[in-house]
Amino acid sequence: MMDKPREKRPVWRTVLNMTPLVALAVLVTIFVLRNGVSTIDALVESFSEHPWITAAAFMGLFLLKSISFGLPFTLLYIGAGNIFPLGWAMVVNVCGIVVNMQIPYLLGRFSGGSAVERLLGKFPSLGKFEAYSRDSALLFTFMVKFIGKVPHEITNALLGSLKIPYLAYLAGGVLGLLPTMVATTLVGKGLDNPGSPLFIISIVVVVLLLVVSFLLYRRQIDC
Repeated sequence: MMDKPREKRPVWRTVLNMTPLVALAVLVTIFVLRNGVSTIDALVESFSEHPWITAAAFMGLFLLKSISFGLPFTLLYIGAGNIFPLGWAMVVNVCGIVVNMQIPYLLGRFSGGSAVERLLGKFPSLGKFEAYSRDSALLFTFMVKFIGKVPHEITNALLGSLKIPYLAYLAGGVLGLLPTMVATTLVGKGLDNPGSPLFIISIVVVVLLLVVSFLLYRRQIDC
């Protein structure tokens, strides 16, 4: 017996549910573009004598980044590396990545199958990686996040729309972002002494990771 077709959610209801998040994303993006990302860094740095408040501020910024295209991961990684001791900076950034991955994934997961077609239509390169999701959700998520040629907020929503299991999504996403996060955090740690071996080596590693991710991207696209 054929399954009963799923009832489609009215478009007006989807738009209504998305309006507050879209409005917030627009406001955050305008703020960053008008005042510059250094303004946010200065606001966070003013709390440097209160580590728990600073950590909470970073979590808020990672959360805002999940619904705004105006706040780059690089700024947050470097800011944490410059403000916190190295070990704590890594912990803050890993926790921030986890926080950042929540809202777009949930929106994508509960938005219906049409979201997949829209996202793949707008970013056809993602379709090249979709085959991985049938073999290993973890590997698929890792590849999408490590290569990172599409904004993370978009890929988070796509992975949710594809119904990637949550734990595989979380583990693959963190692992995919971890190499660049570690290298960029070390850049922040060496920022006060740009001539130091730590800073120079970190910059070199970041560049190498960009080259590797680009080559993987081109290889997959050409397949």
